[in-house]
Amino acid sequence: MDKNLKVLIIDDSMDDTLLIIRELRRGGYQPEYERVENAPEMRSALLKKDWDLILSDYNMPHFSTTEALSILKEYNIDIPFILVSGAIGEENAVQLMKEGAHDYVVKDHLVRLGPVVERELQEARERKSRQIAEKRYRESDFIVNASNDMMALVNSDYIYESVNKSFYRAFHKNVGNDVVGYSIGEVWGEEIFRNVFKDKFDRCLKGEQIRDELYLSIPAKGKQCFEIVYSPYRDSGGTITHVIVIMHNITNRKMVEQELQQSYQKLQKTLEETVQTLSSMVEMRDPYTAGHQKRVAEIAQAIAKRMNLSEERVECIRIASLLHDVGKICVPADILAKPGHLTKLEFELIKEHSQTGHDILKNIEFSSPIAEIVLQHHERIDGSGYPRGLKGDEILLESRIIGVADVVEAMTYHRPYREALGLDAALAEIQKNRNILFDPEIVDDCTKVFREEKLELSID
Repeated sequence: MDKNLKVLIIDDSMDDTLLIIRELRRGGYQPEYERVENAPEMRSALLKKDWDLILSDYNMPHFSTTEALSILKEYNIDIPFILVSGAIGEENAVQLMKEGAHDYVVKDHLVRLGPVVERELQEARERKSRQIAEKRYRESDFIVNASNDMMALVNSDYIYESVNKSFYRAFHKNVGNDVVGYSIGEVWGEEIFRNVFKDKFDRCLKGEQIRDELYLSIPAKGKQCFEIVYSPYRDSGGTITHVIVIMHNITNRKMVEQELQQSYQKLQKTLEETVQTLSSMVEMRDPYTAGHQKRVAEIAQAIAKRMNLSEERVECIRIASLLHDVGKICVPADILAKPGHLTKLEFELIKEHSQTGHDILKNIEFSSPIAEIVLQHHERIDGSGYPRGLKGDEILLESRIIGVADVVEAMTYHRPYREALGLDAALAEIQKNRNILFDPEIVDDCTKVFREEKLELSID
């Protein structure tokens, strides 16, 4: 029997939304859903209905995942938040999970969605159970022994007055009385009490609820990572008399995060080696332009940073710049090194390098649309570029930036068919074609990068 599921979908594509709904139905759910694509729509949806689950895209033009997570925290809603995206790297996924996301699924592998949803809904039920236990604990002066979390009631003299089974068993004790009546310092050690616990307890006794995350060694399991909640406990008159401590073991989650980070670092190292190898192959066939792609990358990165683009987009531009001429691998070497002007036929062969580069890169799983950026780097905003004759904003911003950087580098340095023209001539050329061939904002920022920031390029 299908399980009812109220799901809020954050996505700017109705087509992708329908694919997600279809996959949920395959997983045995009967989804009732609403699609939103900006902050006001999300706020409205959260106010009018209690949702079981949120599925969110990562790359959206008018709304970010970070904003969505922030709104969820603002409304103090604790439901599974799962990323479903086709353009998210492991580093971004790990960061967003630290900010509150629970898991992620790549759109190309939606078959994972059903199992991930089932697991996160189960964990949400367990979290709710813990919250209920915590609420009951606040309203009473006993510890819920059914919980796997370590729980304790500590008075203003830092003495344990009550602990649950999970707590005393963590210290290899048989009954709670083996801990009750002892101070925090006696149980954990005076150094840990002074350096770790005391400040939190003092602040909590003044009315502050505190959440902390740290590694502690316990006799039963050794070094473990805990999420710790310190809550003030008030008597019937409203006076704070105790601190409730709930310690949730998150060691397994931390290990998964570390494994993801290590996997990402290995992937990045492999990807960087691939990029450098492909870039070097082009320059080995065309020695006159040795260092060209590296210098284009330096210029393009500097422009992107001046435009205040995100670190992810700056890195994307760096990689695409290093690979923008990779398609020249298929251009005859004698044409690349020809000292005179090219014939019409030879120039047409040269122009094919954008498409060839795209075809070489399209099956490599970059976290950004590198192949498409490479394809468009010779497009011009008036439509006179190639291979598609795109205009204005039809051209990716990254491609427009690399296009300007490419021209500046090419004119500044020596080419087989002419001597170097120099930086002044290169900057004059892009200014002359400002708002004709080149994006005016990019031209202005490129000029400032050299004139104001005094960018110096690599020599080799």
